Amino acid sequence: MDYLVTYLTATFPFAPEWLAFGMSLQGVMAVRNGRNKDGSMNWFHAFCVGVVAAFGGALFTPFFMGKPTSMLSTDLNLTMCIFTYVLINHTPGDIGYKIFNTVPGTIVAIAMGQMFRCMGIIKFVNVAHTAFKANPSPFYPVPIFGPIVYATLLGNMGPFFLQGFDGHLKNGMPWAFQNGLFCASFYHFYVNDLTGPIGNTLRAAFPPIPGFEWGWEDRIFATVFVSAFMQVTGLCHMPQVLGPKFSPFSAMIGYVDSAMKRQPPAPAPAPATTEEKKEEAPKKETKQD
Repeated sequence: MDYLVTYLTATFPFAPEWLAFGMSLQGVMAVRNGRNKDGSMNWFHAFCVGVVAAFGGALFTPFFMGKPTSMLSTDLNLTMCIFTYVLINHTPGDIGYKIFNTVPGTIVAIAMGQMFRCMGIIKFVNVAHTAFKANPSPFYPVPIFGPIVYATLLGNMGPFFLQGFDGHLKNGMPWAFQNGLFCASFYHFYVNDLTGPIGNTLRAAFPPIPGFEWGWEDRIFATVFVSAFMQVTGLCHMPQVLGPKFSPFSAMIGYVDSAMKRQPPAPAPAPATTEEKKEEAPKKETKQD
């Protein structure tokens, strides 16, 4: 169990390197299997799209809080972007692409990429909570929307940049929003809401499992819960499992979509034709002498 906790909390040796590798690998593979499937893109174009696909959140989201992006403050992410681009696109015999286009290779990329996203959500929740906790909502003990929205935007800035605002949202709430809202909300209320009814309810509903003396503090348990959720859903999105459209919230999202859908206005009656007007026109009575 200790090994599982070490993995889910990303405290194993060289975790930052592995997580950055998995995240950049997913971005490069998304371009190689998508926009650049026929190899027609210029190499620099393909490289930059892969960087934004993988690290769009890390590139743009910190600007909302006036924070420096980790893409500039550390060399790790860009180094991994360069390494994975060469690995997938320019190895002899295309061996790098062939290895990581297999199911085991895809699982490795998903596991590390999802761990990177999970740690990002947790970090951004805590950054926003620390910044806003001195001036919480007048109706609740801790700030609510700031930490949750800030962390949720982390997983959506890349799609916003690559697909456009309408392109990312035109089919309803995308999975990146669903995942971000759920994970950020759970972690934020479980860890930071120490006196409010939502935090107290969550901690009462998700206590340590009876029979196990893990001695976990709230922060570790919430990290393990969010991390395990993202690992499972990431694997479920594989085409070989449930597919990219899978969502454990699909029933709830469908209900909300139906409830919020505006009914189109009734069509205006079509104008009467000339023949119909003649039939409806009153016949003039002829005067008799």
